[in-house]
Amino acid sequence: MLTALLTGCGSTEAPPDARRPAAAGDPSGTPSTAPGVDGEADPERVFTATELKAALLPAAALGRHAKVTGTYLGLFGRYGGGDWTQCEPGDDLRVEMRGFEGASAQQTVHLARAAETGRSVTVQLVSMPAGRTERYLEIRRRLHEACPDVTVDTEAAPVQEHHEARELAALGDEALLEISRQTGSDEYDGTPSYAVDVRVGGVLAIVTSGGDKETGISLAARTAQRIRAELYAAGGTSDRALATRSTFLPFGGPTERVSSPGRRS
Repeated sequence: MLTALLTGCGSTEAPPDARRPAAAGDPSGTPSTAPGVDGEADPERVFTATELKAALLPAAALGRHAKVTGTYLGLFGRYGGGDWTQCEPGDDLRVEMRGFEGASAQQTVHLARAAETGRSVTVQLVSMPAGRTERYLEIRRRLHEACPDVTVDTEAAPVQEHHEARELAALGDEALLEISRQTGSDEYDGTPSYAVDVRVGGVLAIVTSGGDKETGISLAARTAQRIRAELYAAGGTSDRALATRSTFLPFGGPTERVSSPGRRS
């Protein structure tokens, strides 16, 4: 079993209580491809796992060779994303993170031809009241700020985990790009892996894309559109239009902003 030894921790002092504005257009002035629903939808509304499953993107919207390889319904539980177990400043955050409950639907999609490997992504939709999903993203942001670097003691050699969280503008009501890298041995060469967390009202979309950042962001934007249109009936892009554009996956994603310690926006 891995034993995590902390090499760097920051402060978890609560950030100022500032309201994050709704997603706007990107710096080029073009409209956002994935607006949120804050101010339009009931913040206490929740959805069942079956409703969430129906809101997952169909394979046809993900590319000609895309194939859904697995779909799972159940309760939300966030696993992976790093080993912070020995980061004392992050203890309270980790305990609180384990307390989130909500219906969940998850699918794994293989984006390439059957003979090709390494192009699978996972999309998980979670339903909670909007205040809970907002708090969840705040905890993820603060956990990355509190414990950006951790040493994991393995039988072969110590391995360093490096964590970073960046805000993504113009994507849902708020969004976070999580970046993790492992270094310190021949097996771990520092190649980054990515996860995108997007909030649309009370629905949280978690897109895990391995080392393909652009596809992860692109898929998160399409998923946010789908959530808005199918679950909140707030307008959006039809399945046919998404399928027509699917050959362009990944498209240029929203602008990234590095999350500043102690800042809530």
